[in-house]
Amino acid sequence: MNYLTLLKSLLTITCLFPLVVLEASPKQIWKDGIDYIEVSGKESLPVTNHSYQLETKKLARILSQLKIVDKTSDDGINQKNETLVFTDKEISILAQGISKALNQTTNGEVVKFSVSDFRNVYLGSKRLSVSGTVFVHDHKLNIIFGEVHVDLQRKYVRDGKGVSNSRFASNVELSNFKLNTGDFLVPGEHDWQLQNFVGAARVDERYDWLSIDLNKEYDYFQQISNSQTYLSEAQKAQQQADNYLLEERIKKLEAVSAPTLSVSRIESSVELRLKKIKVLYLQGDIPEEIYLEKLREIVNDL
Repeated sequence: MNYLTLLKSLLTITCLFPLVVLEASPKQIWKDGIDYIEVSGKESLPVTNHSYQLETKKLARILSQLKIVDKTSDDGINQKNETLVFTDKEISILAQGISKALNQTTNGEVVKFSVSDFRNVYLGSKRLSVSGTVFVHDHKLNIIFGEVHVDLQRKYVRDGKGVSNSRFASNVELSNFKLNTGDFLVPGEHDWQLQNFVGAARVDERYDWLSIDLNKEYDYFQQISNSQTYLSEAQKAQQQADNYLLEERIKKLEAVSAPTLSVSRIESSVELRLKKIKVLYLQGDIPEEIYLEKLREIVNDL
């Protein structure tokens, strides 16, 4: 990015988001080891609609939609490497913490965060961190990302910080080290870019900043099949309809399977139900989660 392009970008952002200069110490909302959520006002910040009441469930649904893709060139992206930004665990933490923090902010303050969780990388799993800044402007949720899926240990060492041994930083050393949470004025240089989705748009064509319409309704993008907490009403209704159809199918399958079962003695109705549901599962007629759910129902009937 040359000087003229950068200057144009700064002027555009300044016009879109009038600045308020604040000098205040960060207010900690939540902290767990290296992870935190805080309200900050230490720099030139945009005029915001704070304080702002944002429902936890709605925020969780929005966070679940966030994805990144590899930045292959200035003109294109690699759709095959699409990756969710947050895990379900991180979404739950951030939805509750950011919702609480936004309700405590004042005009010009923002919410900053850094969260981490284990993710599958190469041949195993590793704890990777995500950091950024959140604020509401013109009733749109703005999220600027500083880092996405970085190894905090490696980042600490590469930044030239001193460590107590030759390889790893201690928890105490890491607790005082904060990742970049995104710059309001200057775009970050990353090998990834955020994906747009319905209701979200890039700010000033930046790949690290999304503005998300809070007047729209969003579904929760499920990563775990039994995650029910943040489902939208439309998703719940669809799930109920699917469950009803599945129940009917299971009844039909049980009726067909019953004559083929080898029963050497008179069994109780519970024993027979357990055997039937196991046969359906082993034949591949029902998925594992339904099999386990049915087992729980049968046991609860005892």
